[in-house]
Amino acid sequence: MFLLIREAAGWLLVLAALYLVRMGIGYVSNPEDARIVEAGVVMLAAMGLLRAGILLVRISTAARICRREQQS
Repeated sequence: MFLLIREAAGWLLVLAALYLVRMGIGYVSNPEDARIVEAGVVMLAAMGLLRAGILLVRISTAARICRREQQS
């Protein structure tokens, strides 16, 4: 049960990171009002969230494989 919660939290973090990447690209793509510094900060936060989310998904998958191996 805890593995599913961890994996769901990981996927939510990945989705939040993708939203922040889209927001950061939106900051840069406006030619009249390009906010480069803000886009950099948002992209840095997105990288952190993406890394944390992928880590949670990876740990959950490894734990599920180990648990299946112990049962058999």
